[in-house]
Amino acid sequence: METMIRLVAALTGALCLSACASAYVGKPYDRASAGVHSIAVVADSVPDKASAYEVASVGSNFGLIGALVDAGIQSSRTNAVNEALAGSGFEAESRVEQRLVSRLTAEGYTVQKLANGPHNAKREFLVTYPGAAGADAYLDLTVVNFGYLSAGAGQPFRPTVFANVRLVSARDTKKVLMENRIVYNAMGAAQGVITLTPDPQYAFKNRAALLEDPKRLAAGIEGALNQVADTVAQLLS
Repeated sequence: METMIRLVAALTGALCLSACASAYVGKPYDRASAGVHSIAVVADSVPDKASAYEVASVGSNFGLIGALVDAGIQSSRTNAVNEALAGSGFEAESRVEQRLVSRLTAEGYTVQKLANGPHNAKREFLVTYPGAAGADAYLDLTVVNFGYLSAGAGQPFRPTVFANVRLVSARDTKKVLMENRIVYNAMGAAQGVITLTPDPQYAFKNRAALLEDPKRLAAGIEGALNQVADTVAQLLS
């Protein structure tokens, strides 16, 4: 239940972006003045488990009992999706790291991975960074939530990712060189946030459809995470 509460909080934050009084303001990257040639990618970018959440589900409309039943349904669906992903051999963290390294290298950076970085259970930017010999900057990509999201009963489930990214100077980690927020499959126009449109080939009409082909289920998430990683690399181009 605690995991479900954290998930709801994360999703609520993502969904209310467009309703906030002030728009999100990121920090653009100035490659010419930053002097960054070597980047250390912080480990533990992705949560251990994917989500499979229906925003406006029927059960939640029937008071406390309905809400409890709804939480059970949401949890059961999420567990089933993670079991299917595990069965397909999908591992989100390694895929994201590989994609980031590949894309940043293509942009002309020397890249290293911080294999033993601190565990980021809160899904927030790190306060302190481990040493990385030769690195000019640390890339801190924090995926708050990933998985599948439906707008409500009868609406399809589509891949979703909600991520924050920051590049900080290795000499002075209080110096932020770039910061942004990226949402794949955003609901509503999120002002100031980079929004990515979900791939229509990975729309699943219900729970049964989500689970009938684990390889396709995993491919939808991998495609979403890849687009987020590619966007990060573009921000540093």
